[in-house]
Amino acid sequence: MKDEKTKVGKIGRPHGLRGELKVSIEDLYFEDVVQQESLLIAVGNQYIPHFVEAWRSGGNLVKLEEIDDKESAQMLQQRDIYLPAHLLTIKAEDIPADNPFEQYLGYLINDTEFGAIGKIQEIVDLPEHYLAEVNYKGKTIMIPLHADLIEEVDEQKRVLLMELPEGLFEL
Repeated sequence: MKDEKTKVGKIGRPHGLRGELKVSIEDLYFEDVVQQESLLIAVGNQYIPHFVEAWRSGGNLVKLEEIDDKESAQMLQQRDIYLPAHLLTIKAEDIPADNPFEQYLGYLINDTEFGAIGKIQEIVDLPEHYLAEVNYKGKTIMIPLHADLIEEVDEQKRVLLMELPEGLFEL
């Protein structure tokens, strides 16, 4: 369907004072994304088009038209990036579900020592391991996901009881 949209990445923090933004683009969609003249950025339940002025640093930084200062860039921080599905060479249904922790998206992480940490907003798949992106006390933190750290899974309550490494919250 022409109106379907696929999440292809996420905007990070502003970079510098001229409105550039750090971005994290899904590897599968990277080539498709950096060739686009515009990106759809999720704001609430709307997709707002933003025209790309330039890509830098191997696709890790983007400069969007009319985003010319750090304050404007901060308004887009932590927003998801989408593209219409018909512009992608790889379709979402063609991607194998090989992430063993994807099923825990939306689960609450409880630490055995600190208690409730927050809900898993995203699962980040790195070459060596997986990370859970969680909002903890107003900050986005990354929590390592490994079977050895998970003490108990409550599927009915959607809770992961974990014994997290000492010092993780001091970073």
